[in-house]
Amino acid sequence: MVDARTLLAAALGLLLGAVCLVAPGAVVRVQTAGRRPTGRDGKYGTDAVPNRWRRLVQVVGVGLVVAGAYFGYLALG
Repeated sequence: MVDARTLLAAALGLLLGAVCLVAPGAVVRVQTAGRRPTGRDGKYGTDAVPNRWRRLVQVVGVGLVVAGAYFGYLALG
């Protein structure tokens, strides 16, 4: 019998991992929403996310996809 919680964990891990891989800039902006900016010397309308943060979110996304695949293998295999 398939454990519903393990299958749900697999689906959630795969979904969150895919979001982190596809749109890392959006993930960073959502996580930092509402915080005061550190510098106000940029041009109006710039929304630059440092590449270091994008790569970190992508690495976390790969980890989530791997964990989701593992849980899916446990639930279905």
